[in-house]
Amino acid sequence: MEDREHPFTGMRLTTLSLLVALLVASLGATVALADGDPASDYLIGQHVFLSYDAKVPKAAEQKLLAVVQSANAQGFRVKVALIWSSYDLGSVPELFRKPRYYARFLDTEDSYWFKRTTHLVVVMPNGLGYAQWKHDPAAGYRTIVGIKFARTPSGMAAAATSAVVKLADAAGVKVSTSGGSAVATPADDAAGSSARTEIIAAVLAALVLGVVARVLVKRRAERSALR
Repeated sequence: MEDREHPFTGMRLTTLSLLVALLVASLGATVALADGDPASDYLIGQHVFLSYDAKVPKAAEQKLLAVVQSANAQGFRVKVALIWSSYDLGSVPELFRKPRYYARFLDTEDSYWFKRTTHLVVVMPNGLGYAQWKHDPAAGYRTIVGIKFARTPSGMAAAATSAVVKLADAAGVKVSTSGGSAVATPADDAAGSSARTEIIAAVLAALVLGVVARVLVKRRAERSALR
């Protein structure tokens, strides 16, 4: 009887090893897909994405953050992405210098986390993009169409600030250009990451439980056959 248990134990260890390998591989693949473009991950937990390469002057940065914070505090949901180079687009560099296309792309990417009332402003060196999930962006573009800016990090930040002010004003919201930082706290940022992690974990757990259930059924059938 003991001799029969050894191969069974070996099969159990092999099965568990395969499940662990599957879990790790699936998790790695999912994380890789989630990091397609940096802004889509960053804006889940924060309101403003600033290019990694652009050196936005502190004063311009603080003014933008204050405006975005003021707008959101008053119920006008808005997020901003400053895209200085194709490097900021990760796996979709072909959308560089296409702010309108990227605004739609980014809005779709984060539609699960964004509220339907969230306005999205994208600024690239050659222009602005605007999107709002499940809404026609035409009105938004009419609001920000007259914004001109220098093709510099400072100019882009100023353009984003103007766009938020104009969009909020069109909705009857007066925003302040002074105040605290709009960067989310670590807890807020962790909440966004936690939401995505929980979804991934739930899917993987369901897959693993399905495999385990099949293995247990197979084992029970084998035991019945040996009796």
